[in-house]
Amino acid sequence: MTRWLYHLAHAHEADRRPYLPDAFEREGFVHASYAPAVLESHRLYFAPDAEVVVLCIDPRRLTSEVRVVETPRGPMPHVHGPVNAEAIVRVTPVAAVETPLLDLLDEPR
Repeated sequence: MTRWLYHLAHAHEADRRPYLPDAFEREGFVHASYAPAVLESHRLYFAPDAEVVVLCIDPRRLTSEVRVVETPRGPMPHVHGPVNAEAIVRVTPVAAVETPLLDLLDEPR
């Protein structure tokens, strides 16, 4: 099964194409998650008043390698390179996201 990947980004970084967050240089990959972990990741890693968006990524369109790693929070996909523009199918403010909505999008069409 192919599953959507989701990446939380500060709004001021989200328009970059190809997308590569500032943290890539330090970490060597772009953090992503699956639908059930998006809102928890937001709560854990961003200030409540931060302007954050969710990049919805179709992994079939990615030109960079994805490696899924086991973490204490479960499997998390890491994108090992830039996220090309064609793979970003939607950008949504995190405030507008609800987990049931993400679950409906979990299978790219």
